[in-house]
Amino acid sequence: MGIVRNKRKLAAIAAVATISYFLYYQYTTPPITYKIDSRLIEINDTLVKLSRTLGFTGISIYSSHTNPQSLRDAIPPNIYDTIEQSDIKEIHFNNDPVNQTAVFSIDQFFTFFRPYWYYKYSEIGGVDEDIVPSLEEAVRQQDTPPYFFCQKAEVPNWFFCTAFDP
Repeated sequence: MGIVRNKRKLAAIAAVATISYFLYYQYTTPPITYKIDSRLIEINDTLVKLSRTLGFTGISIYSSHTNPQSLRDAIPPNIYDTIEQSDIKEIHFNNDPVNQTAVFSIDQFFTFFRPYWYYKYSEIGGVDEDIVPSLEEAVRQQDTPPYFFCQKAEVPNWFFCTAFDP
């Protein structure tokens, strides 16, 4: 009986260790690819045109609504479709005189336990976050939050970013 009980304890310890390693790996690695989806570039270009035509400087777009709501009907349906079909949770677009930016937040499960991942476009090619050569390395080397990192994407003025500020 003692051997069976020890085997069960050993199996439980191995299971906990495996789950812990998996959760740590999921916590420190990006949930998706670093490549910028061409649909995001098209959405950004559309929002730039709309902001010039309609005169708005900022908008937030979700799969079912916008903020401000008055711009809901001005947004082409394919933008809502792209949000629903991709890993994007929301888009925050800002077109001020200094810099046009767009942040495409990645939809994740339990974001309050994990870093926040997003794509970012900056017309002037600069971001407030620290630009690092490798997000994965930067996150692994980070001792404690908060942190705000971006890695340049293969498309000019686009970045893949992460932040964690509990």
